[in-house]
Amino acid sequence: MPDVKFLSVLPTTASASNRVTKVSISGTLLQNPQQFSVNFVNSPDCTDNITYHFKVVIPTKTIIENYKRNGEWSSLHQEQHLDIFNGTGDSAKNPTLTQSITLIMNEIDQALQLSSTETTFSLEFAFNYDDSKMLVYHGRDAGFNFITQYETLFSLSDIQAVQVWGDVQKVSQFGLTYD
Repeated sequence: MPDVKFLSVLPTTASASNRVTKVSISGTLLQNPQQFSVNFVNSPDCTDNITYHFKVVIPTKTIIENYKRNGEWSSLHQEQHLDIFNGTGDSAKNPTLTQSITLIMNEIDQALQLSSTETTFSLEFAFNYDDSKMLVYHGRDAGFNFITQYETLFSLSDIQAVQVWGDVQKVSQFGLTYD
């Protein structure tokens, strides 16, 4: 497994009214990237419990979402065969979902700006504590476009750190937003 390319420990707070609500990450990928992932881990020193795992597999144009509990990946992972690179989705799985996704694919394609030759990414992860869901957006000059949402097994309050893995050259920007 590749090494962690970036790690940030999140500030802790006892107050629910002053907690992290968004994490923004921008960076540069290696030349001809194959994949990269962002993990929201329950301990900065151990990856046995990952509340939310977001992975982009570039050659297959797939987004994989998952969690890890006690060192084991869940078999209930969510995999979306979204062609976020040219604006088409996988219509065979869910026509209603695909119709909604297709409406935003052109914007997502422009927002992520990844192909086998592109080298930058910009993502925003919004914490929905009430429903224990992570919402993911692609960043662009005009703002952020919705990509996906994932219901987590662990409480979002358990997240202690953010890790970036894979074919990432560097993280150029990392930001936190609070309640």
